[in-house]
Amino acid sequence: MPSEPAAEIKALIEKVLGGFNSKDSVLYNSAFGCDVVIVDGMAPYRWTGPNAQGRWFADAEKWAHDLGVADENIAYHRIVRADVVDKHAYVVLFATLSFTLSLIDRMFSRSGCEIADSAN
Repeated sequence: MPSEPAAEIKALIEKVLGGFNSKDSVLYNSAFGCDVVIVDGMAPYRWTGPNAQGRWFADAEKWAHDLGVADENIAYHRIVRADVVDKHAYVVLFATLSFTLSLIDRMFSRSGCEIADSAN
């Protein structure tokens, strides 16, 4: 069984998800270092480099707006992998995105892994 990730990694995950769920881009961005890689299930599927997290956040907001999402929430079920090497952290989460489409007032969810690699 994998060991429990460091408290610092858990705190960063909480910042990322808390910032996303509350639409607080300042809190969300504060969890990342200067060089980031994010892989997710929405186009363009991969964001890299400085401010990759900001570009992902903007694309997620556009995706939600274009679909007519009334509200959304990401909840993680487990940390699949979390490693820290020097100033780099690598995290893979199994998470579910739940959202309501305002036009049909129906709840949907999408599960999968989100991968984020951040260098401080």
